[in-house]
Amino acid sequence: MSAMLDWQERTPGLPPEGLVAVGPLARTLLSELGRRDTAALQGLSLVATRDMLVLLGDGGKLPWLDGVRYCAPDPDVPALWMPTHQQTVLPPDLVHGAMLRRASHARLLLWNAPELALPLDGARPVDAALLAWLEQELD
Repeated sequence: MSAMLDWQERTPGLPPEGLVAVGPLARTLLSELGRRDTAALQGLSLVATRDMLVLLGDGGKLPWLDGVRYCAPDPDVPALWMPTHQQTVLPPDLVHGAMLRRASHARLLLWNAPELALPLDGARPVDAALLAWLEQELD
């Protein structure tokens, strides 16, 4: 995606409902999740790309790791997720409408660094088998 959106600080920030781990932080996140028992993983789901993991779930269950950034749905457009402390300069309903015309996904993460739009519809529940598979894929 080419640089096409301007961003600004969001104050106050949104309470986190997800986190984004890019590059080496993805492995750190997998290690942290791998130390948790099944009950602690309940209610968490993951979306993965080659270089990024997006963990979704209740803010109280999200790990707090140095270097990861947090995301949440926009209060006015809940299907559009963004960084908790950043928002687009353009109104979120206009941005979401434009994104839906390009890719018809119910939930989208719009991220600014690296800039991308990532569908969240396919988030998978976190369990030991998924974590083991992702560990192999990140090697």
